Parts: sequence; structure tokens; C-alpha cells
Amino acid sequence: MTVPTTTHDYASVAVPLIAEAEDGKNWGATLRKGLIATRAADGPTPEGRPYLEVVAPATLPERYTFEADVNGQSFTVRVPTGGVEEGQKFNVPFPAGSDGYSGAAIPRASVPVGHWKDDLCACFRHGICHSVLWNACCCPLVILGQVMQRLRLTWLGNKGTVAQTASTFRILLFITIGIYTLSGLLSIFGDAGQPTDTPSFSVWVNGLLAIFCSVLPIVLVCKTRRHIRTRYAIPEQSCHGCEDCCCAYWCTCCAVAQMARHTADYETYAGLCCSETGLPAHTPSIV
Repeated sequence: MTVPTTTHDYASVAVPLIAEAEDGKNWGATLRKGLIATRAADGPTPEGRPYLEVVAPATLPERYTFEADVNGQSFTVRVPTGGVEEGQKFNVPFPAGSDGYSGAAIPRASVPVGHWKDDLCACFRHGICHSVLWNACCCPLVILGQVMQRLRLTWLGNKGTVAQTASTFRILLFITIGIYTLSGLLSIFGDAGQPTDTPSFSVWVNGLLAIFCSVLPIVLVCKTRRHIRTRYAIPEQSCHGCEDCCCAYWCTCCAVAQMARHTADYETYAGLCCSETGLPAHTPSIV
């Protein structure tokens, strides 16, 4: 009995591989020779398609999609059958332009456009123990710094370059630590040796500290919320003309938590209390 065999010709295909330095700069792409099966001599040879090697930013199910940037060009990556685990590499077809391929594939998180991801008061959406809830209630400047870091805003809520926005979270974190530290020291040592019939130094300092702690979050929340609405074309739903100010003044914690949920995919990535973006380091950027 003769077992039939099938013979294939193989053509080499250039496959771009991404090589990045530890400092985040692209050191260029290298080409790897792969093999694909082509038809025998009785048919035309198909044109080879370039592929990108993508590192999974998290453990994702099959057919899950996310956006990625390549040299300024956006395209959709679909997770292959069987899903992928965090750090696993997989290849996806990429239609090279006339100038060929140059640059790295950078996953980008998807943010809803035209509407908020959820309601202002959906603070318990991810559970009572989620970092967004506790940071918003106890340390609103910390989670606000994380949101501003994701959006590449300076610590004053203005647009800036990568260098100008690199320290946004750290500055607001240090301000929070300084406020709690100064308030604690004044409550312990501020009234020592002061007459009881005159306002003490600690009273004045605590008054100024209270004003600072009230005004700064309101201003930053208002500016950041307006930036998000402008960037993602979200219309005002109430208090037209002053919705951002009203939310910042009356619902500071809820407004901060809503902005954090809108700019992150907490269904896929875990929330962190004290990281610069409030998300794991491998999480795709939204900017």
C-alpha cells in the first residue's frame, strides 16, 4: 500500500521583531526569516504578509481585542484561539505601508468616546475593597495624580510633554504625605506653651492648611474632568456650563473615582494603590 505524500515549497518571509531598550526608546526592529507553505509550481505564489510580534499585556481570553500603535498608526490586535497569558508572545498580521515598517507595536487601552463609562455614583462597581474606592475616599489627590499621569497632564492640570508630566503623580503624592504629616505634628506639638486665651500658631496654620486642602483638589478635579470630557467628546448632562465645577465641589470623591474608572480597564487589569498610574506597569497607555 502506498501512502500519498504532499510536497510544499517554502518561501522566506521577513517578520519584524520588536527590540526595545530598558529606557523605553526604540532601538529599531530586526528581521527574522520565517517559513510559510506555498502552493506547488502549478499555482501562483502568494505574496508574503508582514507580521508583528506582540507581547500580551495581560492574561486575555481568545478573540479579545485591544488597540495598538505602530509608528503612529493605530490597528486592532485580536487575541488568537486559546487565549494568551501575560508576557506570552504571539504574531499578528500587519499591513505594511508603502514605506515599510518602522517602530514598535505599543498596545493602547480603549476608552469610551461620547459618554462616561459608568455613572458618577458607581463607586462600588468593582467592590468595596478596590483601590479606586479607598483612594478616592481617603487620598483623593493620590488617585487624581494617577489619572493625570495616565492623561499626561502636569500636576497643575495642564497639558505637557513627557518630561513635564513624568513627576505628576509623585508631586501629588508628596503633597498628600506633607499634608497628613504637618497636620499630625501640629495636633501634637502646635499648642505647647501657648496662652489659652489667644489663637495659637497651630490654629492659623491649620486654617491655611484646610483652605489649601479644599481648594487644590477642587481646581484639579475640575480641570482634569473638563480635559477628559473634551478629549473624549463627552457632553454635559446637567448643570450646563458648570458641571465640572459642581462635580468637583460637591462630589469630589465620586468625580475622581469616575475619572479613574473611565481611563482604565479594571475588568482586565488590577488596580494598585500607589503605582504612578494606579495600574500594573504592563498596562497599555491611553495616550
